[in-house]
Amino acid sequence: MRGARWSALSARIRRVARADGPEAARATVAAGLTWQTCTTLLHTPDPYAGAVAALLVVETTVVRTASAAVRYGAGCLLGVLVALPGALYARPGMAGLVLVVLVSVLLGRRGFLGHYGVHVPATALVTFALVRGRHPGELASHLAEIVLGIAFGLACSALLLPAVRVRTAERALEELRVLVARCLDGLADTVVRRERPRDVLGPGWEQQLGTALERARTAVDEAHESVRWNVRPAARRRRWYLDHRVLRALTDVAHQLTATGRVLDAHPGAAGGSGGAFARPYTRLLRTTALCAYSCRGGRPHPALPAARQALTRLGTAGCGPPAGDAGSDRLLRHLESALSCLSAPAPAPPLRTHRVRNPLRTSLRR
Repeated sequence: MRGARWSALSARIRRVARADGPEAARATVAAGLTWQTCTTLLHTPDPYAGAVAALLVVETTVVRTASAAVRYGAGCLLGVLVALPGALYARPGMAGLVLVVLVSVLLGRRGFLGHYGVHVPATALVTFALVRGRHPGELASHLAEIVLGIAFGLACSALLLPAVRVRTAERALEELRVLVARCLDGLADTVVRRERPRDVLGPGWEQQLGTALERARTAVDEAHESVRWNVRPAARRRRWYLDHRVLRALTDVAHQLTATGRVLDAHPGAAGGSGGAFARPYTRLLRTTALCAYSCRGGRPHPALPAARQALTRLGTAGCGPPAGDAGSDRLLRHLESALSCLSAPAPAPPLRTHRVRNPLRTSLRR
C-alpha cells in the first residue's frame, strides 16, 4: 500500500516537473542573471526590482514572454509618466499623491495591460516617493533594474530550451479522433438496439465531446504559439499546414454527431421506421463514418469515403429510404451527409519553394 502511494506520488512529481520544470528553470536563471548583473554593473546591493521583473515576464512560450514584457514595460512606463508631473509640479504633496494614485489606477484598469496593469500605480507610487524625496539616482537605478530584468527574461525564454508543444497537440487531436469514432460507433449501436444515445454512450457524452474539442483547440493554438519565434531546430522542422484543417473537420463532424444524437433522443425509432431496410445500411454508414473520422489526419481521405457517399445517395433515393413525411429519418440522412462532406474536403498542398533555373543555353559572363 505504501509502495503504491509512493509510486503515485513520484509519478505526479515527475509529471509536474515535466510540465512546469523548464519554465521554472528559465525564470530562475533570468532572475539570477539579473541580480548578478545589477550588483556588478549598477552597484545595487539588493536589486529586487530587476529580479521581480525577470520572474514576471517569463512565460511558457517566446510569444507569451514577449507579450508579457511589452505589457509589463508599458505599465511601468505609464506609472513613471503619470508620477513625474504630480511629483514635480503638484502642491501640496498630498494633492499630488491623490492625483497620481487616481490617474494611475484608472489607467491600470483599462484592460489593455491585463493583470500587468497593477504595476502602473505601483511604479507611480515608487516614482513619486523617490522624486519627492530628491533621490533621482535611485529612481534611475530602479528603472535600469527593470529594463535588465525584462531583457534577461526575454533572452532566457528565447534561448534556454524554449518549449515546443507540438506533441501535446498531436495527443489532443488523437484523443478527439478516438472519441468521435467511439461516439459514431455508439450511435450505430443505438440504431441497432432502438435505444436512446444516453443509454448507450452515457448521460454526459455530449459534454465529454465538447470538453475534448476545447482541449484540442487549446492545444493546437498553444502548439502554433510555441513554434513561432522559436530558435530550436525541432520547431523549425515542423510543417504545420494541416492541423487547423483537421481540427475544423473533426469539429464539424462532432457538431453533426451531436445533432444526430439529439434526433435519436427525440425519435428513438427514427432509423427503424421501415423495419431493417433503412436501419441496416444506415448503421453500416455510421460505422464507416467512424472509421473515416479516426483516419482524418490531414492527408488524403479514407478510401471508403467515396463509396460511403454513394451508398448514402442510394439510401436516400431508393425505396428502402425513409418514408415520405418522416422528418426524423430525413434529418438523420442530412446530418450524416454533412459529416461525410466535412471528412471528404481535400487537404491543402504544402507550400512549394520556387527555385530559379538557369538557362543552360545562356553563355556565362566569365572568361
